[in-house]
Amino acid sequence: MKSIYKISIYFLVLLILTDCVSEIPNASNFEPQVFISGFLTDGAEHVTIKIQRTVSVENENLDPINDAQILLYTKDASGNSELVTSSFNVSNGTYSSADTVVSIIGNTYWVEIILADGTTFKSDEEILKEAITIKDIEITNELNRVIFADPLADTNFYLINFLFYNNNGSLTLKVNELTNDVLFNGNDSATFDSTEFLVNNPQEVRVNISNLNFNTYQYYLNQFAQFENQITNAGSENDPGQLFLPPPANLTGNIMNISNNTRALGFFGVQATTLFSKRF
Repeated sequence: MKSIYKISIYFLVLLILTDCVSEIPNASNFEPQVFISGFLTDGAEHVTIKIQRTVSVENENLDPINDAQILLYTKDASGNSELVTSSFNVSNGTYSSADTVVSIIGNTYWVEIILADGTTFKSDEEILKEAITIKDIEITNELNRVIFADPLADTNFYLINFLFYNNNGSLTLKVNELTNDVLFNGNDSATFDSTEFLVNNPQEVRVNISNLNFNTYQYYLNQFAQFENQITNAGSENDPGQLFLPPPANLTGNIMNISNNTRALGFFGVQATTLFSKRF
């Protein structure tokens, strides 16, 4: 799986033309949309959410939204809801909660975002699942393996990051993978192998496992698939086969525009993350 560092490429629209194709102006068809992205993880943190409008391909500048109101809510296992915070500081479209938010495993969280014109967005209510226990890392010439305990209670979805460091302590490679636990549900010593990118004799390897909700997992899947289709298979810009590649998809996630009852771009992820480090 290709590195998530490259995901920003997804949001560039490439117009690839051949000698027999005429350029069709698209500026008149462009309609800006609101893009929202943010996370809430386990532990104590300042919750950060980015809000901006999409821009046309001719515009190289971002269009941040700095006048939105954000409300973060939670619901406990008994169904009691409360406002966690509505106090956020904003800079260039990035909102950070004024106070530290202490999240609770098993609680459900969501955000509501109100723009200056009254347009209102709401993320799906997602449960903060338990953090995963990582037991070991194995690195060979054939695979990168992480061993961990998978909960039995329900179906789990994971984002797994392998980070490789050299003798100087510098990050040399980051590999990102997605998986569910269909093949190892409830296994106390579940294994996941990454074989596409291998590093010989790393000095240190760190693994992050994020326990995702389904909608966030699906959002990452769409990102990875779009990168594979639009970048990995891009080939030469003079290749007529470019015309038959799947078009870039709007990466809708778990955000609903409740003003017009449509899915919006982006997502607000609720996930617990575990870090494990091993020197070799």
